[in-house]
Amino acid sequence: MELIVDVIGIKCFRGTVQGSKIDSGSVFAIVRLDERYNRVDHEGLNWKVGHSVEEWKLPSAEAGLKMSHLKPSIKNPVAMRLEIERVSNGSEVREVIVDIHPVSGSVVDTSTGEIKQVAPVRKAA
Repeated sequence: MELIVDVIGIKCFRGTVQGSKIDSGSVFAIVRLDERYNRVDHEGLNWKVGHSVEEWKLPSAEAGLKMSHLKPSIKNPVAMRLEIERVSNGSEVREVIVDIHPVSGSVVDTSTGEIKQVAPVRKAA
C-alpha cells in the first residue's frame, strides 16, 4: 500500500544504549484532525479543528539520513511517498514503512497551511 504524506520532521538514532544496539528513525507528518463528529449540545462538547502531527517509524536510521538534506519543516513540508505494509504479532496489527521517497511538489499550500487533495497513488503494473 502506498500513501503520500507531508513530512515536517525527521529523527534518526544509531548507537548503543545500556549495552543494546539501536538503529531507528522516524518521520513526522501532518495529519488533518477528524471534524466529522464535532458537536456542541446539552450533553457536552466534542470539537476538533486543524491539523496534528503523526509519527511514522522508519526501517532504520539510514532511511531518514538519506532525506535529511531536504530539511523538512512546518514552513517547508516535503511530500513523501510511503510504502506501507500491515504486519501482526498475532494479537495486534500495525503499519510499518517498508520504503520512503520524496515526491515532487508538496500537498500542503505553504501560504495558507491547507492540505490539498491528492489523487490516489497507483502502483506500476
